[in-house]
Amino acid sequence: MKIETFTKLLGADFYTGVPDSQLKALCDYLMNTYGIDPDHHIICANEGNCVGLAAGYHLATGKVPVVYMQNSGEGNIINPVASLLNGDVYAIPCIFVIGWRGQPGVHDEPQHVYQGKVTVPLL
Repeated sequence: MKIETFTKLLGADFYTGVPDSQLKALCDYLMNTYGIDPDHHIICANEGNCVGLAAGYHLATGKVPVVYMQNSGEGNIINPVASLLNGDVYAIPCIFVIGWRGQPGVHDEPQHVYQGKVTVPLL
């Protein structure tokens, strides 16, 4: 699928994330389309910051943001997802686009194997 088609399917106009080489097409598209623009695209220092920023964006606009990251960032989003996005708290919608390093059945580096196995259960 072409990245332009993918972003149209997402239907979002705000993205925040931590760049990942597996998401190179998305990262390149965002930089080419928006650059670093506080209204449309912000790169953060870690994934938890992205979730907090995305929550604030939704509260300010009512729109659904996109957070992109590598699957190893799932651990960094636990607190903001549990304390902001969760349906029992503020029920803030957010789309996650996650690069899957260590995906079972796909050859990858040893340090990605376990994270790859637990990616779906953590979600």
